[in-house]
Amino acid sequence: MQTTKHQSATYNQKIQTSTTRPLTPLWYPDEALSPKNEQGERTLLDKKYRKSRPIPTINRKLWNTVEKVGCWVNARWPCLVMALIEAGMRKHNLSFRQDHKRNLENFLRWIAYNSDAVTGCINVALLCVEISREIGVSKSTLYYMIKELTAIGILKEAEWSGHGCQDILHGGCLPLTLCASPLFYALMGIDSIELEQFRRYENDRRRKDAERRHQIYDADIALQQYCHNNLLRVWEHRHTKDRSSYKIKLSDMPPLERLAYIAKNLIKRILAKGWHISIDAQTITKMATNLLFRMGLGVRVGRNASPSPV
Repeated sequence: MQTTKHQSATYNQKIQTSTTRPLTPLWYPDEALSPKNEQGERTLLDKKYRKSRPIPTINRKLWNTVEKVGCWVNARWPCLVMALIEAGMRKHNLSFRQDHKRNLENFLRWIAYNSDAVTGCINVALLCVEISREIGVSKSTLYYMIKELTAIGILKEAEWSGHGCQDILHGGCLPLTLCASPLFYALMGIDSIELEQFRRYENDRRRKDAERRHQIYDADIALQQYCHNNLLRVWEHRHTKDRSSYKIKLSDMPPLERLAYIAKNLIKRILAKGWHISIDAQTITKMATNLLFRMGLGVRVGRNASPSPV
């Protein structure tokens, strides 16, 4: 049976349609988007109509760069993709698929705007898993992009970062706290000297703000706190959902028994993971109480009560 030209064209059109995926829209921060209209849609505002958010100077320069010229102008990208080939994460092809390229670009745009100016931490307020909804990708896609950018050297693990089993993808355990490396800034046109100047300026600004509040700011301590906060947010992410078996089990316990149970499990988790977190009675009780309140199962402990249920 012979195939006509019309049938062949139709078949090729079907194949092309079925294999072509719609590209995710480019990511923009809220300041660049209009309020939602009646249909719940937002449009991109012209720069002269935007109300710029007060973000650190380095983040503003990064964002202006990626919005003006994009993320792929640096000539080092082909060499960086070779690192993925050598790591066995892709075949001998230096070009990304269009949909994956767009997802990577959105991730880089998000990092440029939201990463911490002093430490480079990309998930100060969010877990890695929560960034996926910000840029419109699945969790597995985000984890794979994190592995790619880590293999390239654009992202690096924070010193006090723990690892979470919810981040496991294809047998690889990913850090809970990640930071943008100097390579990331170099790809965006900020060399090491300029990076140091930007960070020194922001560090001094934060120290002065802390002094006005009679506090002390230290970048290393701040990064350590980000890491510890992420450890607690992982617990919240896993166990505060309505269908969480852990939450269901705790809800059936008396209040003080609930507090004792979660405190003991926190100590076991901290010791098993080797996290550098104090396990004294006051700290553990405070952590357990905070986590329970996030679950909606909080226990009020009076001032005269024992400092620890464990």
